[in-house]
Amino acid sequence: MKLRILVKLLEKLLGITYPEDSPRADMFMPERLLAMALVFFAGGIVGVIYGSVKSNIVVIAVFLAIMILGVFAFLCWKNQAIRMISEEQFTYTTMFGNTRTYAFSDIRGLRRNNDSFTLFVANDKVHIESMAVLSERLTDRINKQLQIIHQEQKA
Repeated sequence: MKLRILVKLLEKLLGITYPEDSPRADMFMPERLLAMALVFFAGGIVGVIYGSVKSNIVVIAVFLAIMILGVFAFLCWKNQAIRMISEEQFTYTTMFGNTRTYAFSDIRGLRRNNDSFTLFVANDKVHIESMAVLSERLTDRINKQLQIIHQEQKA
């Protein structure tokens, strides 16, 4: 599903722009997460209105939770990213907009979870959702560092 018009409209509203010919970042959330966020948020609004009309507090609470999930999904789509600064460094931005800079040489390991990956960098963890879009150059650079770690452990 192509959501280009909606994405461009949201970028305009939020005051952010990304070039057409290049990806938003070296790791970013796909447009389907934005679609899911909008469905959750819109469904939550409709459900809260319905619950208010029927005076059902349980329905209101459930649909408020669904709205909150929509807001979190939107924040993930908008903020969560990895951008390579150089072959030696990258920045990681969390879903809440907190940005940290790391060196690829600080990568200590990678763990595969059921729905994501955890990249261990220095004393921190970088969360990579399984639905995230990763550039080839980021993937190659992470794999190169993991091979170096594997060789060091063998020695």
